[in-house]
Amino acid sequence: MKFDGKTAIVTGAANGLGKATAMKLAEAGAKVAIVDISKEKLEEVSNSIRANGGEVLAFAVDITKKDDVKKVVAEIIASFGHVDILINCAGSGWHKSCPFKDIPEENWEWILDLNIKGTLYFTHAVLDNMTKRKYGKIINVASIAAKTGIPNFAVYSASKGAIVSFTKALAMELGPYNINVNCISPGLISADGVASPTNGTFLGRKGTPQEMAALIAFMVSDEASFITGVDYLIDGGRTLGPKGL
Repeated sequence: MKFDGKTAIVTGAANGLGKATAMKLAEAGAKVAIVDISKEKLEEVSNSIRANGGEVLAFAVDITKKDDVKKVVAEIIASFGHVDILINCAGSGWHKSCPFKDIPEENWEWILDLNIKGTLYFTHAVLDNMTKRKYGKIINVASIAAKTGIPNFAVYSASKGAIVSFTKALAMELGPYNINVNCISPGLISADGVASPTNGTFLGRKGTPQEMAALIAFMVSDEASFITGVDYLIDGGRTLGPKGL
């Protein structure tokens, strides 16, 4: 898969899945704009991309601020000319395990703003450019929590369920504009990039950010041009059913 001449925005690109995705797309020839709230970590990712011959712009921004998101997207379009690919990786919610009845409301708001509004803001900001050109690839990152729910992470589960539904609705709206909108739902993913052992999957190990990035790269390639509105589980079989029967 080659992305020469393509431009991509990757949010949450300072580490983990976002970083791996930005690196993957840049290695395949895309011009990449990386977005995160951590300026220092973004600089490290930018330096790595440039060291491998890639072209990158970095923006330290709070994606829950609509006006800031609009400004960043305008700067990206001014620099790169257009946006072909948007990867909404930024998100969080893995706060300390806590029953819903005990979670402070400010915690709900932060999770919902980051996971839902951040995705909506960036998506909305790129759509004029994509619809006018009648080309675009959008990937939203959800979670297996959207499919099964996770006890003591009720707000996180709710936010990721919203992302899946948003993906499907938007895919129907944007199909006539030749814009593909899809979603991936990771399971247990290693934070350090090592496929460490675990009893939580049928493969007996955690996934890696690089494995997630490989799926994303395929989904935003022209080889996947007839796929839209899909939520891909990539979880090592964790949600297949009970183990040990």
